Amino acid sequence: MDNLLFHIIFTILFAIANIVFVRAIVYRMGLVFQGQKAHFHEDVKSHSNLGFRIKSIIENVLLQKKNFQEPLRGVMHAFIFYGFLMYLLHTTNQIVAGVAGYWLHDPYEFSLLGFIPSIAYAYEGIVQAISIFVLIGLGFFAQRRWIQKAKGLDVHSPASAIVISMIATLMITTLLGEGAKVISATYSIKNGALREGFPIAIFISHIWTSLGVGGASGDIAFKIMWWAHIATVFTFMLYVPTSKHAHLIFAPVNYFLATDTPKGALSKINLEDENALYGANKVQDFPFPNLLDGLACIECGRCQVECPANRTGKVLNPKAIIVELKHALMERMPEVSAARASGKTAEEIMGIETNVIGKYISEEAIWGCTTCYACVQACPVGNNQVNAIVEMRRNLVLVESNFPAELQGAFSNMETNSNPWGRGSHTRADWAEGLGVKTLAEDSKVDVLYWVGCAGAFDDRSTKTAKAFVKIMQKAGVNFGILGTEEGCSGDSARRGGNEYLYQTLAQTNVDTMNGYNVQKIVATCPHCFNTLKNEYPQFGGNFEVKHHSEFIRELIAEGKIDVSANAEDLDKTTTYHDPCYLGRYNDKYEEPRDLVKVAGGNFEEASDHHSKSLCCGAGGAQMWMEEQNNDRVNFKRTAQLLETGASTIAVGCPFCMTMITDGVKSAERIDTVSVKDIAEIVAERLV
Repeated sequence: MDNLLFHIIFTILFAIANIVFVRAIVYRMGLVFQGQKAHFHEDVKSHSNLGFRIKSIIENVLLQKKNFQEPLRGVMHAFIFYGFLMYLLHTTNQIVAGVAGYWLHDPYEFSLLGFIPSIAYAYEGIVQAISIFVLIGLGFFAQRRWIQKAKGLDVHSPASAIVISMIATLMITTLLGEGAKVISATYSIKNGALREGFPIAIFISHIWTSLGVGGASGDIAFKIMWWAHIATVFTFMLYVPTSKHAHLIFAPVNYFLATDTPKGALSKINLEDENALYGANKVQDFPFPNLLDGLACIECGRCQVECPANRTGKVLNPKAIIVELKHALMERMPEVSAARASGKTAEEIMGIETNVIGKYISEEAIWGCTTCYACVQACPVGNNQVNAIVEMRRNLVLVESNFPAELQGAFSNMETNSNPWGRGSHTRADWAEGLGVKTLAEDSKVDVLYWVGCAGAFDDRSTKTAKAFVKIMQKAGVNFGILGTEEGCSGDSARRGGNEYLYQTLAQTNVDTMNGYNVQKIVATCPHCFNTLKNEYPQFGGNFEVKHHSEFIRELIAEGKIDVSANAEDLDKTTTYHDPCYLGRYNDKYEEPRDLVKVAGGNFEEASDHHSKSLCCGAGGAQMWMEEQNNDRVNFKRTAQLLETGASTIAVGCPFCMTMITDGVKSAERIDTVSVKDIAEIVAERLV
């Protein structure tokens, strides 16, 4: 009879927990897929990139790759995560025992490993040790949130307190239960010799004994802990899907739905499709991965901590972008779902008030982004805040014609003169006068096309970089040419600024020109052009081998085509290097430029933020053409970090960075003692 009552109570609780758990997940995924089919996820139901998705799951979920970007937090999270994995068998034991309890002699003692007693007991010892590690991890995260009050974390977070308490309860009830087993009349007599091998349980048994618990009362204590544990498991199942800790469920889904596309490529709108959506404002207009991001978000604040706009007091908070998308999904999408189910027309559904911009996310936040990718790089659950921001920019530009006034000038200049500076396109090749540089119109039989870019052609400071790079290639005997007046703006700022129509016009024109000359290999001195040509032009039929000049120069040195030698006067000087976002985080080019900087000799010092954590210069995402939102400028903050190294030379590999860091040095009144140079200039000065 006791087993029958045990079985009935357990089965009822088990059914309730699982029904609520599954329904909550299915409901939320149903809302997510009310969003638009993602441009990069058209093959989501196919197996064309299944291998990539499985790899994504293994690396980022099972191996916790992105969590370990922060080593200490990664270890502590690993304690909890792998503890959960170890507990799967422990909890499964309880579930099987509960469901089959009526037919078992002693459901409390049931073990799936019971057919090999020594392994079953060893597993219990492992679980005890794992429980301690999980508690250590929980303590670490609790002190970060409520004692240290680390940036990015909400100190007033009931959800975090609830989940930490529940996980702690799971661990404590297991440990107390194992301790009670040691002194229980039923279990210690039968298996006492084996159980005494577990020091943790023995220690806890002494605590029970000191409280007067033992024998039959030990049996009762063990059973109370058993039920407290499984009740907490069921409570956890009821609560988690409706909380931010649903990342346990949705983050793996996020990683599985990842696509094998370049980090530096934004999606392409089919402008010829009369039903195409130009960006997103209403919640149902967002591609479903943007909506899934909201459910996957754990609100850890890593993106906020790394965001250059947020670090300099701007309104933008990438964590808030994702969290507010989740709020919009849960609060507004049910109306859309109900309307579709009732058979309402597309026009009627569009009339439902489901706007995100202005209601959940401010325009100021949308325009504060530098698209530096630091938030995406930092996110441990695979969210892409930049994509969501660009979708909203596209809507503001293409649908609402609502964007910062300064961008109007840049857009107009790109449209009329194919460069944001507004200089006459007929002067694009003037910088090369007298250098002996040929255009492809003069001779298309070249090995390499040098993509000069708008900055290299029209910005007085950046033309020095172009000339230095030409000097290097000529010294190496490279057969290269330029497009000259046939080269147009790559369109990076247009696309990141939300003007997809302008971007596609520029991109297609350039692709047609280069394909007309049968261009195979391109080298660019601008990371923004490099990224666009390499990762986005294939969307328009432009499949080229594209290199950044740091890669190309390093290859020339490795092949012995040029020799460089440090100047004697530089040997006691210090140099540092600033990582461009579109070269580093977007394209993982970190060591190539550093190798070139180091040919200058002397000391090389890294800034406090470097490599994948490098602070943006502040010019990306079309910010180059906009006024910064407050007086705490990103480039000043970044320049201060670089100056703190004591370097007399700051090396850069991007014309935007050149402008921003030079302005920062001037503002710091250090321009007479600190020089800002492109890596090509550093190498050119040391050619033998």
